[in-house]
Amino acid sequence: MIKLSVKERREQFLFLIGIFFFSTILFSIVLFHDFGAERTVSSAELTEKLQQDKDFESTVREQRATVDTTYKQIIRFDPGVQAVFLENDIRNELASIKSAYQRRASDQRYKTFLQASQLYSSMFYNRRELKGNSKDLERLSKSLEDCKLSTTQLRQSIGNQNR
Repeated sequence: MIKLSVKERREQFLFLIGIFFFSTILFSIVLFHDFGAERTVSSAELTEKLQQDKDFESTVREQRATVDTTYKQIIRFDPGVQAVFLENDIRNELASIKSAYQRRASDQRYKTFLQASQLYSSMFYNRRELKGNSKDLERLSKSLEDCKLSTTQLRQSIGNQNR
């Protein structure tokens, strides 16, 4: 084991403190210094971005009522009722929601309107088809009952002829 004098230990300690401060300063410069000018934002760009945010929020406020109304109409829709104007109203409102996306398709935030329109379109289509399928099912079950009834009547008439 090497024994160092007090002077040598002091020099090593000061050397290690110097390396620590130097590495801390170098690390801080690398971490916190902005090397590119692309991060600077002018006041005009900031104003434009804030205006875009404000426009999006106002569009959301305007479309919220349309989205809610469309949802309620789809839920209340009954395909058994022969009212073409109800279907047209729902389709027009879906087109209105989709047009909010088409106004600013370059902005990704507006894609929510397209997705809502697609979701409600599929809900509307499913609602129409499921109601139609349930009516078909009812009609088919009625036909099955008629077939069973006619089969039993036919068996009875064949049984009566053989006697």
